[in-house]
Amino acid sequence: MDNKDLLIASAARLYSMGIDLEAARDRLRQLVEQGVPYNADEMKQAVQDFKELDRQWKALEREHLRLRDEAVK
Repeated sequence: MDNKDLLIASAARLYSMGIDLEAARDRLRQLVEQGVPYNADEMKQAVQDFKELDRQWKALEREHLRLRDEAVK
């Protein structure tokens, strides 16, 4: 697979993960609006899920940007 193919594949993964990340953010927003306490297990799990997806998204974004920079050289 050449660099352009890798770049396109990483963009697709980044987009898909972004959708998952926004769903996790919406879940947190819903819990807050429902008045779920911050120390409730459901809220703690939602926060943990969001943080993990955010960490993965940022790592994938860094990789995508690296691939992009290599492709334009």
